Amino acid sequence: MHQINIGVTLKMMDMSGKYLYSIRSANGVLVENLQIFGKSRKEADAKIRQMYWRCEILSCSLVGDASGRTPNLKMQWLRPKAA
Repeated sequence: MHQINIGVTLKMMDMSGKYLYSIRSANGVLVENLQIFGKSRKEADAKIRQMYWRCEILSCSLVGDASGRTPNLKMQWLRPKAA
């Protein structure tokens, strides 16, 4: 029986930013400290509008990730070449 070792590499994808929002939902509820990841402000806005349809964006700011972790890791499985 042959043993196959499968390796894993981690690749950095495009760096994303974390955006902090304050919005007013369509029914008038104020939602603060809403954090959304996005590659750009435009992408983050689009995500907000998908979750909160017809909302009003009151404020938005780009914040850093204080956890120290590396965001957006992509797993890639590597198979050894056949001998």
